[in-house]
Amino acid sequence: MVLCSNASMVYFALDSLRLAVVTTLACSLLLQACYFGRLLFLIRQSSRARGTRHRGQHADSSRKARVSVV
Repeated sequence: MVLCSNASMVYFALDSLRLAVVTTLACSLLLQACYFGRLLFLIRQSSRARGTRHRGQHADSSRKARVSVV
């Protein structure tokens, strides 16, 4: 929807099919780059959260092991 509106606005504003195609391709590449960046950010955030949870579980299990040995 964004690409179609971009193409139509550029075409009607500048009356140039070539510029409409070029700006639409540029907008498409920008949207893809933002999408990819957001996915990498979410993956990094997820792995950090998972790493924190695992560290907490290991600390709890070692405490339990020490208590049972005493």
